[in-house]
Amino acid sequence: VAYWRNLAIIHAGTLLNAEFLGIADRLGSIEAGKLADLVLVKGDPLTDIQLMKQVERVMLAGRWLEDK
Repeated sequence: VAYWRNLAIIHAGTLLNAEFLGIADRLGSIEAGKLADLVLVKGDPLTDIQLMKQVERVMLAGRWLEDK
């Protein structure tokens, strides 16, 4: 049950949000030709959504941001 709830949360914050804002052609999912904005977390947020708070790395516009 938690898996599906967490998947729905992540889906709402990514693709559904991009669709609502009218930018799903550029953002919201990982596809060829879309902007590369990614957040890597430690672990599987589908099993524990709290892992979304443990950001390991961030890619913005195809470039990894460096730790400050």
